[in-house]
Amino acid sequence: MPGTFFGFNTALRGMQAQQRGIYTTSHNIANANTDGYTRQRVVLAPTLAYPVPALNHPGGTGWQIGTGVDSQETTRLRDAFLDTQIRRETGSLGQWEQMQDVLKQVEVVFNEPSDTGLSTLMSQFWASWQELAKYAESSPVRTTVVETANALAEAFRHSATQLTQIKDDIDQTIDLKVKEVNSLAQQIANLNGQIKNIVAAGDQPNDLLDQRDLLLDQLSKIIDFTVKENVGADGKADGTIQVLVSNIDITAVGSDNKIINTFSTSIDIDDNVQLKLGASPVSVTFDRGEIRGLLQGRSNVKTYLANLDKLATDLATTINTKHMGGWGIGDTAAQNRPFFVDGDNSTDNITASSIYINQDLIDHPMHIAAASPPTPPLTTVAPGDGSNALAIARLQHELIPDLSSTTFDDYYKNFTAKLGVDAHEAVRMTTNQGVLVDQLTNRKESISGVSLDEEMANMLQYQRAYEASARMITTLDGMLDKIINGMGVTR
Repeated sequence: MPGTFFGFNTALRGMQAQQRGIYTTSHNIANANTDGYTRQRVVLAPTLAYPVPALNHPGGTGWQIGTGVDSQETTRLRDAFLDTQIRRETGSLGQWEQMQDVLKQVEVVFNEPSDTGLSTLMSQFWASWQELAKYAESSPVRTTVVETANALAEAFRHSATQLTQIKDDIDQTIDLKVKEVNSLAQQIANLNGQIKNIVAAGDQPNDLLDQRDLLLDQLSKIIDFTVKENVGADGKADGTIQVLVSNIDITAVGSDNKIINTFSTSIDIDDNVQLKLGASPVSVTFDRGEIRGLLQGRSNVKTYLANLDKLATDLATTINTKHMGGWGIGDTAAQNRPFFVDGDNSTDNITASSIYINQDLIDHPMHIAAASPPTPPLTTVAPGDGSNALAIARLQHELIPDLSSTTFDDYYKNFTAKLGVDAHEAVRMTTNQGVLVDQLTNRKESISGVSLDEEMANMLQYQRAYEASARMITTLDGMLDKIINGMGVTR
C-alpha cells in the first residue's frame, strides 16, 4: 500500500505541470506578434505507476496506482516539410521580384509606345530625309534633318547610358546581397554555438531555434541552399546545422568563431559578375533567389544594350555609306563626309553610346549630301537635286541582312516587343509566386502561429487543473487532520 503522504506528491506534480503549462501559454501570448515565433506546447505524460511490476511488490497483486504527471519537455509546433516548401517558393518569389524590378526599369528607358520614344524619333528622322528629297535646296529643311538626327543620336546615347546605369546598379545590388548572405551566415553560425551548448545541457532551445529558422527564411529569399543537421560523437543530433551552397558550408567557423567561407563579387574581363570565395573565383549555381533574378536581369539588360548598339551601328554605317557617296550644295568633288561619327569624330566605333552627328554638318547644313554625283561633264550638282536624300529615306523600308533581314524600325520594335513580353511574364510569375507563398504561409500559421483564442482556452484549462491539484492537497490535509487529531483521542 502507498504511504500516508502518497497523494501529496501526486498533487504536487500536477500543480507543477499545470504551472509550466501556464508559463508556456503566457510565453505564447507575449510573442503573438513576434516575427518567426513558433507556438510552444508542454508535453505531459503520466509518471510511473506504483508499485513497479515485480514478483514481491508490496500490496499484493492486481492493482497499480498512478503517481501523477510529468512535464517532459516544451516543444515547438512546426512542420519541417512545410518550412522546406516555403523556403523553396520564397526563393522563386525573390527571383521573379528582382526580374520584374529590373524589367520595369528597362521599360521606362525605352518608354514605348510614346511620342518621345526612339520609335517616334526614328520615324521623324526618316520623314526629314523624305522632306529633304523634295526640297534639297531648302536650308530650313536641311537644318531639320540635322536636328532630328541629333535628337535621334541623343536618344540613343541617353538610352545606352540609362541601361548601363541599370547594369551598374544591379552590380551594386548583387554585391549587397552577397554581403547580406555573409551576415546571415555569421548569425546562423553564432546561434549554432549557443544552441549546441544548450542541447548538450539537455535543454530545448526553442526560442533560439526560432531565431535560426527566421534567418534561414530570410536567406532562402536571396539564395538557394540545403540544410544538413550535424551529429555529435554519440551519433545524436547536436542541434547545429550546416548551410550548404553548392556544397560549400557557409556557416563553418574558424577558431575565432568567424565564418570561414565568405563570398564577394567582382566583374571579370567579359563584363560578367564573378563570385569569389575568399580571394579565389568560385563556381556557384543559383537555381532561385534574388541573386539569380539579378543575374538574369543583368543578362537581359546587356542583351537590350547589345541590340541597341547593333541598331545604332548598322543605322550609322548604312546611312554613312549612302551619304559619303553623295554631294552637298557647292561641292565640286565627293567629300566622303560621314553623316554619323563616334566620339572621336571617326566612324571606327559608333555604338548607341557614341553616336553623334558630324559637326561639319551641324555647322554647315548645306554640306548634307542630298544629291547624287553630277553626271559629267557637269561638275556641280543642281541645288534642287535630292536623289541621294531619297535613297537614304528609302533605307527605312529596306531589309538589313545584319539585322536578321528586318528593317531598322522592325528590328527595334521586335526587341522592345520582347521586352514587353518578358516584363509581362515577370509580373505574372511574381503574382503567382506571391499567392503561392501566401497560401503556404497561411498553412504554416495555422500550425505554428499563436491563436489568442486557443491560448486563452489553454490558460483556463491549466488554471483549473492547477486549482484542482491544490484542492486535492487541501483534501489530503483534511484526511490527515482526521487521522492525527480525530482518531485515538482520549479524554
